[in-house]
Amino acid sequence: MRLAGKVALVTGAAHERSIGWGIARALAEEGADVVVNDVAMPEKLAARVADLEAIGVRGLAVQADVTDATAVDNMVAEAVAKLGHLDIVASNAGIIRWETPLAITPKNLRAITSVNIKGNANVCRAAARQMIAQGIGGRIVMTSSVHVDAHFLPTTVYDSTKFAMQTFVGTLALELAPHQITVNHFGPGWVRSPLNDVDPGQQTDADIEAVRQTVPLRRDGYISEMGRAVVYFASEDGAYTTGAFLRIDGGLGISKYSR
Repeated sequence: MRLAGKVALVTGAAHERSIGWGIARALAEEGADVVVNDVAMPEKLAARVADLEAIGVRGLAVQADVTDATAVDNMVAEAVAKLGHLDIVASNAGIIRWETPLAITPKNLRAITSVNIKGNANVCRAAARQMIAQGIGGRIVMTSSVHVDAHFLPTTVYDSTKFAMQTFVGTLALELAPHQITVNHFGPGWVRSPLNDVDPGQQTDADIEAVRQTVPLRRDGYISEMGRAVVYFASEDGAYTTGAFLRIDGGLGISKYSR
């Protein structure tokens, strides 16, 4: 129970198979009270709160669009009003579309950059301001991707947004270090989450096995493993770690796809 007494916020956490839920559950298992957020799926958010309470911690669901700065500010304010403070923020919400560079559509370009860059910036900014006001430090962890280290042709825009946020994490870590707020990010590899369910290359058992064989450890990652990475950054184990990137990818980032 290394996080007992802490309050965490996890965005993009409604679906029971999502990395966001893996993070929220791992934090709760270490004793943190957890606010779960998503842009939609209120019934799933309610189910996640029930799951958190079954673990033995307080849970709160807040439906908000991370691309809306005012909605994000209100979400943080609600979390603090109902749970008392905010110590850990996992900025996890993100979207992906499969388009090669010459096939990129304006609609998908706007959508991906809006969520993956603007949305993460909104969440991190609101969290940092709250943590500075509290004056007791804090932990901000962003979900980026193995795509920070690897090139994948059909996901050019997604890859670019993740690489961009690596720079954002580093500069934010420098700005917040005097306030004892750490900022880090981790890169999931292949996880069979809802994000990947619509991947054109993962629609049959043969497709999935082919993807599995590209991973040096020859398996998909589990959402629980992604959650444990966030626990490291959020706990005293990660107290001296800031501006860092940790790949949780079974070796995919050092495979033939690496930069």
